[in-house]
Amino acid sequence: RHNDARRTTRVRVRGMTHPPHTLVCVRMIPMTTTTPRTTTTTVPRGRGWAPPSRSFRGVRGVGAASSSAAAIGKVLDIARDTNRGVDAGPGDRERVERAVDEAVASASTTTRNDARASHGRWRLAYTTEKETLWLLGKGSDVAAYQTIDNDRGTLVNEVIFGGDGNPVIFRVDATTEIADATRVNFKFSSASLTLANGWRIPIPPVGAGWFDNVYVVNGIRVSRDSRGDTLVCERA
Repeated sequence: RHNDARRTTRVRVRGMTHPPHTLVCVRMIPMTTTTPRTTTTTVPRGRGWAPPSRSFRGVRGVGAASSSAAAIGKVLDIARDTNRGVDAGPGDRERVERAVDEAVASASTTTRNDARASHGRWRLAYTTEKETLWLLGKGSDVAAYQTIDNDRGTLVNEVIFGGDGNPVIFRVDATTEIADATRVNFKFSSASLTLANGWRIPIPPVGAGWFDNVYVVNGIRVSRDSRGDTLVCERA
């Protein structure tokens, strides 16, 4: 995403050699890995899409809330069938975006987006972020998490390789600021790769952006970010 000439540091993890990236969570989240860049481009998702706090208003009934939950169910089914998006094709991604739009449009006052409701630890269920998908595809025992502390104004993204014993952990920290009922701004503050033997390799973090929590209810959070990515998380 950034074509300036630069020196590349290579890191070897369990026989894999790859350049380090910076994790965002903000498509962590939000949760994305990215090469250094100095600008953030806003890419709306879907035809005529706008953050729900700006485009969807009003109180809706129980039937609408049920429709919203059914739409999120479709998203989670696709997430499971495509290994969190790793195996998703264009058709799968389009179906996810349509279902998210449907869920947001029919959300009641008890299911509308809420930036502060994002507080806590979340497990990645689905993403469109290419860098995160690349990491998730590197093994059968790879998990991604996002931890948001709205009181302290911090966000932590982690990709964990190997859940038992001594895992390899790629971690990126960021500071956050709640801009409004939907939007959270973030700026990276540190990044590191911790190997199975405990050695910690610091990686210079670069980047900033924002994400909108378009749906937060019953332990499910859907975010859309400044890079045009979609992130679906379940409470860990």
